[in-house]
Amino acid sequence: MQDARLRILTTIVLSAGAFISLYGALATLAWWLLLTPRWKALPHPRILLWVMVMIAITSLVSELSGGEGFSYMVRMIAILLIAAWAYSQRQDGELLDVSVWLMGKRIGFDIGLTAEMGMQSLGLIKQDIQQVRQAMAVKGMKFSVFSILPLAANIVMNQLRRTEEMAKMLTVRGYIRGGEIEPHFHTARIDYLLALSSLLVLTTAILSYY
Repeated sequence: MQDARLRILTTIVLSAGAFISLYGALATLAWWLLLTPRWKALPHPRILLWVMVMIAITSLVSELSGGEGFSYMVRMIAILLIAAWAYSQRQDGELLDVSVWLMGKRIGFDIGLTAEMGMQSLGLIKQDIQQVRQAMAVKGMKFSVFSILPLAANIVMNQLRRTEEMAKMLTVRGYIRGGEIEPHFHTARIDYLLALSSLLVLTTAILSYY
């Protein structure tokens, strides 16, 4: 989807549909299978595997304790796939554009800027992990559960340092609040189709719940 406004709306609607009921989650999975690039939008296989394993374990514990473990698993998988699709479609600066379009050049700019900085941090964390793994490979070290804690501590320290540097840079440039920006969006016909179809998914979820 080219229009970030409709993509964000579609993501929220599909996530809500998947959360409301099992049939909504199944409809969300069908939407993902039929209307997205599917495998191109998935995260790294190892990350996907770890997340799936955690979801499966949580679902099994819930099922054994008398809960709705299977329903939980299907819902979480649907939400995960939609989130991965939405993340793969995003472009730099679009969250700022959407926020300013929705809430104005003062509050909207501040919220959008914070969101963009958060998304940038996710990309930097990914780079940090790749660099650490490359360094460990050069040293002949294996990436294991025991290396996660020091790795996580190193990533947190790097992010704190970057956050401090960003705050100093904004202060030096005189940033206080708000900003001037003119949001621009391009909406294709397929964007309307995807958004409308997501509303059908939500309707299915609501009707099946009642």
